Amino acid sequence: MSAFLGPIHFWLYNKVKIQNEIVEEILDYADKHNKELRTTLYSKFGDGDLKPLEEVIDVTNIHGWLQERVSQVESKLAYGVTNLLKEKPQAMDEIKNIFNNKGAELSTFNRDTALEEIYKSLNDTLLDGMPCDHAISLISSDEKEIIWKRNTCVHQQYWHEAGGNIDDFYILRDEFIKGLLNKTNVKYERPTETSGRIYS
Repeated sequence: MSAFLGPIHFWLYNKVKIQNEIVEEILDYADKHNKELRTTLYSKFGDGDLKPLEEVIDVTNIHGWLQERVSQVESKLAYGVTNLLKEKPQAMDEIKNIFNNKGAELSTFNRDTALEEIYKSLNDTLLDGMPCDHAISLISSDEKEIIWKRNTCVHQQYWHEAGGNIDDFYILRDEFIKGLLNKTNVKYERPTETSGRIYS
C-alpha cells in the first residue's frame, strides 16, 4: 500500500497528528470540568486514535481522505476550545500552556539553529490546510530575518461553524511557536494580522 503514498502524504498526516495530540491534551484538561465534551467531540468528529497512515488511508482517494482528516482535526480543535471557553473563560491560560508546552516538546532547536531551519520546522508542524491551498507564502528571507504572509485563512470556517473566535486560534498558535523557539535566541512576532516574522 505504501507504494501509492509519497513523502508529502506522510508530512501532512504528521501535522494532523500533532494537532490531534493537542486536542487530546485539551480534552484531558477538560475532563476535570466537563467529561461530556470528549464524548461530544468523538461522536461528531471521530476519536483521537490515529493509526499509521499506510494502515488506514483510502488509496483510491488519497487526497479526499487526507482532506477529511484535516477537516476533522480542525473541527475538533475549534469546537473543543470554543465550548470549553464558553463554560470556563479562564481556561484560556491553561490552553495556551498546552500549546506552548507542545511546541517546546517538539522542538529540536538550540541557540545555534539557523532561521531557515526554524522556518522549515514551522511549515512541518503547523497545519495550514492541504498543500494545494497555498495558505502561507514567504515574503523575504536572510540570515537575520524571515517574513511570511497568510494568503488565506483555512481555519476560519471551522471556528465560524463552532461559534468561536478565530482570534483565539491565532493566539494559541502564537504560543505554540513561542514554545518551539523556547531554547533559541530567535524572536517571533506578527507584524500585521496576516504576516509572521522570526528574527535574531
